[in-house]
Amino acid sequence: MIKHTLKDELVHLSIDKKDFAHRIPADKIGKAIQWRIGKKGTDGIIIRNISKWTLRLFTQQITDIKHVEQFQSIVHQYAPKNNIDWKATLLALTIQNEYNSRLLVQKNSENKMTEEEIISVLEEKYKLD
Repeated sequence: MIKHTLKDELVHLSIDKKDFAHRIPADKIGKAIQWRIGKKGTDGIIIRNISKWTLRLFTQQITDIKHVEQFQSIVHQYAPKNNIDWKATLLALTIQNEYNSRLLVQKNSENKMTEEEIISVLEEKYKLD
């Protein structure tokens, strides 16, 4: 369970027994952004109106869906008028984590895929334009 408190206009988040502790400015917790999946300088995959903080918090460490759902309710508590597309956010989270996983596999693979091939596989798998 994500524990959260508001102190000095910062939302303090933590998860017991996990290396997970973050402080997010309360006025920015509901910020929606355009997220690009892929290496810098490539077209990549672009998903719009997603939760900046969900991607930042859950693509590096904890990716348990219950924590993402708890974070979503925390965002609604502190930024009830946010314009985050939560369906797109979950899609972006899933794709980003798979992209990261595929990059790790590529390091030790004999048959390396190019960046464009990885992006193409993900676009086809998730039926993206």
